[in-house]
Amino acid sequence: MTNAPEKQHILITGATSGIGKQLVKDYLLDGHHVHAVGRDDEALAELKALGAETIDLDLMDREKVIAAFDKIRQIDVAICGAGMCEYLDMPNFDSSVFMKVMSVNMGTLSHAIEGVLPKLIASKGRLVGIGSASAYVPFARAEAYGSSKAAIHYLMKTLQISLAPQGVSVSLVVPGFVETPMTKQNDFPMPFIQTPKQASQAIRDGIASGHDVIEFPKKLTLPLKALGTLPDLVWQRVSEKMNKK
Repeated sequence: MTNAPEKQHILITGATSGIGKQLVKDYLLDGHHVHAVGRDDEALAELKALGAETIDLDLMDREKVIAAFDKIRQIDVAICGAGMCEYLDMPNFDSSVFMKVMSVNMGTLSHAIEGVLPKLIASKGRLVGIGSASAYVPFARAEAYGSSKAAIHYLMKTLQISLAPQGVSVSLVVPGFVETPMTKQNDFPMPFIQTPKQASQAIRDGIASGHDVIEFPKKLTLPLKALGTLPDLVWQRVSEKMNKK
């Protein structure tokens, strides 16, 4: 196992709720310098009181993102966790909802990458993107969310190749279900659901170990990956059972 340096400069987007907020707290407890990026003033105030350097920032504003991140002196690890989820209810395909989810999930990530990359190249650091186990197999109602996460998977795996010559490592995080404000809207069974604390531990362990792909919990992600290799009829039936009619 590769041990992380005693103190790192870590930037986390999506830091004001769910997994991102827990990561900020845990990295601070470990003695790291954390830049917490988000929009929730109350949560930012809470994280600032704990010792984080907070940045109130709309990640959909490319120019503001680049300007804000340019002011940061050093970034060793950038964890891009901002995102959203909305479901589609067929047969009404709402293209505005679909494009909103795609735009937010890909826009916040791509703007963050552009902003942090010069710092990561300088530090020979690590870029971390948050995908989802939903990208492994198609699930009804998740047409928008799953498509955005599949795009993130492709992007991060491509960056693993294209950024290697610059000395930047890239990790793709593939979580299953985690107890967050985002998953509270789910009205279907969520097997092996994790707490934010469990998710944070898995992500931090994976980053410290230098893993290219950080999947958890394995008892969910491994079967889903296996299902993705089976004939379409099999995973279609599984998807139908997991989603409320």
